[in-house]
Amino acid sequence: MPSTPSSAAERPDLGAGGIVALLTPAENPTAEAELSVLLPPDVNLLTARMHVQAAGMLDRLRAYETRLPDWLAPFGDAPLDAVGFACTGSTYLLGPSRRHPQSLQRRSGPCPVVCAADALKDGLASLGARRIVLVSPYPAELTELAARHWRDMGFEVAAVVQSPLAEGAVHPIYGQTATTLLTGLRQALTTPPAEAVIAMGTGAPSLAALAVASLETDTPILSSNLATAWSLTRSLNPSLKQPIADWLSADAPWRERLWSRFPTARSRLLGA
Repeated sequence: MPSTPSSAAERPDLGAGGIVALLTPAENPTAEAELSVLLPPDVNLLTARMHVQAAGMLDRLRAYETRLPDWLAPFGDAPLDAVGFACTGSTYLLGPSRRHPQSLQRRSGPCPVVCAADALKDGLASLGARRIVLVSPYPAELTELAARHWRDMGFEVAAVVQSPLAEGAVHPIYGQTATTLLTGLRQALTTPPAEAVIAMGTGAPSLAALAVASLETDTPILSSNLATAWSLTRSLNPSLKQPIADWLSADAPWRERLWSRFPTARSRLLGA
């Protein structure tokens, strides 16, 4: 059995497996839903909305990762075992010179922080993948910054598949659909051979598309939210050395939870 976080010992009913604080942009409609499906039973997910008074998308992204203590403050003394930072766009924008803490100090002690982009990097390492294809829901400027980030991290970006931008959304990623993303993933799988495909962005509803596309190929497909959930689970259970490949298997437990909670997504994708 996985070890139980010490701070969860006295709350076995709601959070025996750990309590996670999820920090996500205020307008993100996806991260909470997908993380709640991905995280294993007995993990309690609490959420804070990172709200920045800035009209420009890039200005908001800059503020998210540089103000982590501010976003955690509303949790007060709530018992937390880990923090998930669900915004890969901030990491891509700030570049490799950014400095984010690996833990945040609280009155009860340090609390580990899992950043989505770092979780993806760790997931690729778990797969032993270096040659990757990116599926991007971002505008061109952020897509290029994302590709540069992965090259700077030592990966070979074999191709970038651009998902059609959604018009009228506060952030183009939030107007994406699972059907559009499934088309992008299938296109990515026909590009020059790669060792992994990344569906970028915590705000894109990519989990349902990944659930379908991953059963059509032997090439691993990762998403920001799946990698974040996997990394958080490892943080909550340090003795659990589960490779991310287990999370991509056809019998991964999150698949049943996904379709049970969001059956409409399944019916739409099966007809795509």
